[in-house]
Amino acid sequence: MTSVSSLSPAAGWTPSATRAADSASYKTPAASAPASTPSTIVALSGQDAAVDPTRSTMKGSPIVWESGARDGVSDQIATNFSARSFGGRFSGLGAVLLDQLKDGVRNVSQAVQQPSLRVQRDTYAELAGVAPAGLHGNGEDQVTLSVTTKSGVEVKLSLDSQGDGLAVRMMTSGELSDAEASALGDLSEAFQDAIDGMAQQPPKARLAGLMQFDQDVLASVNLHAEVRVRGEQERSETLDFQADGAQRKVSFSGVSGSLDVKVDTSQLSALGSPERQAKALGSYMKQFDQAASRGHGDAALMGMFKEAFTAMSSNAAAPPAPGAPPADKWRLAAEDRAMLTGLPDFSASISQTAKFSNPMRSSERDGFQYEVSQSTTQTGASQDDRSVRQKQQSRLSASFHETLVPGVPLRLTEKVESQNYTYHQIEDTASSDAQMAYREGKLVKASLQQAASQSTHITKFMMGKVESDVTTPTNHALMRDLLSVLGPYKTGELGMTPEKKAEQRQQLLLGLSDDVLLQSYPGQMISLWQADVQPKVADAVAAG
Repeated sequence: MTSVSSLSPAAGWTPSATRAADSASYKTPAASAPASTPSTIVALSGQDAAVDPTRSTMKGSPIVWESGARDGVSDQIATNFSARSFGGRFSGLGAVLLDQLKDGVRNVSQAVQQPSLRVQRDTYAELAGVAPAGLHGNGEDQVTLSVTTKSGVEVKLSLDSQGDGLAVRMMTSGELSDAEASALGDLSEAFQDAIDGMAQQPPKARLAGLMQFDQDVLASVNLHAEVRVRGEQERSETLDFQADGAQRKVSFSGVSGSLDVKVDTSQLSALGSPERQAKALGSYMKQFDQAASRGHGDAALMGMFKEAFTAMSSNAAAPPAPGAPPADKWRLAAEDRAMLTGLPDFSASISQTAKFSNPMRSSERDGFQYEVSQSTTQTGASQDDRSVRQKQQSRLSASFHETLVPGVPLRLTEKVESQNYTYHQIEDTASSDAQMAYREGKLVKASLQQAASQSTHITKFMMGKVESDVTTPTNHALMRDLLSVLGPYKTGELGMTPEKKAEQRQQLLLGLSDDVLLQSYPGQMISLWQADVQPKVADAVAAG
């Protein structure tokens, strides 16, 4: 058979070894990435396809390229093009594209398209008229990354894929310094990790790497990913991520449900040590697992929620050194920090897609909604006359069906014989309110108020008729006045050295820092107080 390779405008194709750097504005793509007549290779036999194996995707399947330039990006596109999944199409492509910045490349535009069968049967002239550049921004699957430097330069990367085409583009709005190019290039693996996470089924929120951007050089990082989920009913799964010096946000919407996490990183003085933050995160992970277990939440969606929450809350800037001027409000004392979680303020929620699994009772639905938040306020006219308050809250609302026979799957149909089950409705809330106040430099208020409530409503059906309907409420509240504990010790104590007093006080503060964390379940809250904090408080009061 005969193989025909033809390129336009030249009769032969001489790929360039490197892509010339171009610092033209990204707002004018024509200037930054000059449009070229599509390059086409037609392979009519498997033997002849070996003329250029990186440019041919299938035997006898002609493909059209936006640019004849030959580089690492184009080679990766050629490798991926035969794949049809999101993960296969974008495998390694984001990292390769972003790595170009380290080599001095500032603007890249490349695309490949496989013409339809009708075009393949027509003349070569029609084939050469296909414009793969039109794929940019129009893919069924899309990923975009936008990074703005401290100097104001924006670098935007886009990856687009659809059934017959694959396209990538990188545009830079201005000149990049060596430090900026290096900081951007250092995000290549993190960018690819985020892409690979979205390619998983179920998807993952692999964003921790993007949180490591150099904040001395880069001002903000934004990511958007959209994946088409094929099936009986096509849907899209989307992920949006944003991080800058003041906040971090991530949202996800997919087949199983949605989640949203927002973190405020502007109040540096309220942050705790890395160890303190890790302990608080561990406590919240436990709370999330308990909520998912109690409300029968989707394990994969809750796993993604935990990943997102951990990534957004971790690696916050370290608090100012002792004695250093505060970056936002007042400098906090050791007593203040003992009453705070050490985490940046946040609001987070997760909502499962509702299912109606009982055709005989459309009002019953299987659902799971959970939200949690923390807010910290610092007020006052001066360092000596200030107040600090931190609130934590959580709420769980869930409903689900359960079989009456353990181990036997529940199958609800329109037949009365199938209507043997229990229907559960869960409503839980929890809160924690820590307050500190100083007047003329003296501590005048230190209190911690915690509350938790649970409501379980279970309706039992036998042969479609209600056999029992029971609601079980549980409520607990605890108010602690810690002024006598956190206030300064009295002078002239007998039998206790200053070192011993300092050691005892440090132990008390550590104990309090554990127990100010939100407790969503009443039994835990009471038992922790009785077993740990209450004896220490009594000893401190007696000593002071």
